[in-house]
Amino acid sequence: MTYQAREAGLKEVEQLVHEQAVYQYLQENNEGGQMDKDQMLFLHEAISGSDLTDAAAYRVVSATLYMILAHDTHEKIDEPGDVVKLTRKEQELTVLAGDFYSALYYRTLAELEMIPLLRALQSGVQETNTAKTNIYQLHVATDEEYLAQLTMTNAAIFTKFAKYFMKDEAFILLGCKFFLLKRLQMELQLYKEIGASRLKRAYDHGYFAKEAVSNFESWLMEIISDVKKEVANLKENVEPLSNILEKRIVELIND
Repeated sequence: MTYQAREAGLKEVEQLVHEQAVYQYLQENNEGGQMDKDQMLFLHEAISGSDLTDAAAYRVVSATLYMILAHDTHEKIDEPGDVVKLTRKEQELTVLAGDFYSALYYRTLAELEMIPLLRALQSGVQETNTAKTNIYQLHVATDEEYLAQLTMTNAAIFTKFAKYFMKDEAFILLGCKFFLLKRLQMELQLYKEIGASRLKRAYDHGYFAKEAVSNFESWLMEIISDVKKEVANLKENVEPLSNILEKRIVELIND
């Protein structure tokens, strides 16, 4: 597939997500979650070369993005200890948004008669929830376990999708490490902006203890540096990637 054709395909997927009237309303009211374009890139890469027609592939990727949106949106509902509480209207719109996204991905995959994929993605959602619980409650014993669980909080659905379309392990690992790096960088940026991060508890607990690292920011920057090296090495050892995806990976590494 040429660069132009692949770029057109990505725009087609994005349009399928954005064209929904309810989606537009939720975005205008700052309620529904934002579509993750990096997830879209990796999902599109994973489905390339399948037996599906382009039109069906675009619908499958958009349905999977809706599943991710549904999960992320439902997570915005207030939990005990949240500093900022949603208003009643915000709570109602958030529930509406999550239910709307859920209905879209169920309907799309059912229409395409891809129930096995639906089941696989649902198991990815379950793994995501389990990983988030383990991270929040620190139900992990080693640094490796912590990093593996943190990775799954952002990559479990992608992993199930890529395995369903029989992508090789190297590509799946690259995707997992990419999303881990993105998460770590987002946490670092958040900490610089407001002095808070959901990973601070891991630092305080003693995970990834490093000599001569006296503060959380330095600790996180060292982990980011290590993961960047992993992503760079993996990129060089996977099947040829599309120019669009390779460019995005390099961009994240250099960020």
